[in-house]
Amino acid sequence: MMQELGSPQRNYAVLHIAGTNGKGSVAAMSEAVLRAGGWKTGLYTSPHLEKMEERIRVAGRNISARKFTAATEQILSAEDALWKRGALDRRLTYFEFLTACAFQHFAAEKIDVGVIEVGLGGRLDATNVVEPQACVITGIAFDHQDLLGRTLAEIAREKAGIIKPGIPVISGARPLEARRVIRAQAAALAAPLREIDGDFRIKVVGECGPHFTIDLQTPERACRRLRLGLAGIHQARNAALAIGGVEALGSFPVSSAAIRRGIQHTRWPGRMDEYRAYRRTLFEGAHNEEGARALRNHLLRCEDCGIHLVFGVLADKNIQKIGSLLFPLAHSIHLAPVANSRTATPAAVAAAHPRYRMRMREHPDARAALEAAWAECPRGGLVVITGSLYLVGELLPLVRGLAE
Repeated sequence: MMQELGSPQRNYAVLHIAGTNGKGSVAAMSEAVLRAGGWKTGLYTSPHLEKMEERIRVAGRNISARKFTAATEQILSAEDALWKRGALDRRLTYFEFLTACAFQHFAAEKIDVGVIEVGLGGRLDATNVVEPQACVITGIAFDHQDLLGRTLAEIAREKAGIIKPGIPVISGARPLEARRVIRAQAAALAAPLREIDGDFRIKVVGECGPHFTIDLQTPERACRRLRLGLAGIHQARNAALAIGGVEALGSFPVSSAAIRRGIQHTRWPGRMDEYRAYRRTLFEGAHNEEGARALRNHLLRCEDCGIHLVFGVLADKNIQKIGSLLFPLAHSIHLAPVANSRTATPAAVAAAHPRYRMRMREHPDARAALEAAWAECPRGGLVVITGSLYLVGELLPLVRGLAE
């Protein structure tokens, strides 16, 4: 497909980002820093929360409906031509189609650099047709084991599939078995490797509510009192990954002032994203164990204000582990189905956690669950919407509208 389109993904530099958690945050911060540095950026992420155009952005703005339509028509035309010639053995998948649209749109917009988030895995992901100038692997944890492997080493091999010969890679992997795989792959391809736990130094020097200030030492520079625009202490590590990735691009220099502006002003809806609606309401799509642990750590730092969960999750997730991390913190747990065919039913979630049954309420849909959580939450309490980004996307417009 890319050849049929004239290989548009080769018309601009690429920062390619893989990993289990934090890909979106790192991509958003990287793009914000590059844009603050004066470069024309493209940003391709997934999934979207409210509308598909969120996935494809140029210079910080979603693709317009008109330009999105133009891109889809180009891809459909190219796909039909390939199909008629017998060059395809199947039609494009949903994700492949959108990836082709993004690459085509970025070329048409003449961007300088594209920040491209992997959809799933890395080695066999549709985005892996790019020839990047730098790669980032945010971290390795358990998720999508049915597709990526049952061990951290197997998952790491899939993520490390984005590493290219001679291309710098920044790694935030923590487990030793994953680090060994990434190191071996980088060495085999003569790809310069920098690791967050070794080549970077991060020190938290300030805290204001959910937002943190850090001192960061990279191999290139010292960033003092860097204020993080994204909430949660885990974003300190993501900021280091983003800055390391931008520095590894080489041909796209940014000043320390641009780094400061970009990191401070990054926004990433639905991730540790709080609104003042009927009650304080926090969104976080913690859909696996690592994400749930980060949310738990964030909530434990909050004052004891009374937490009420709105929870919905896909059936293929580790419902037992996610729940065991989050449910003990909640005064009430409002279970809802997710607007996806793969949803776990509220009854199935409740059955997986009988010890919390007295705190659980089952609801027919997400809105009913949210309204019940708001009603049960006292003034000064906190309602937390979590478990799946699909749930976040369904409720975010309602909460944002009330907050405004």
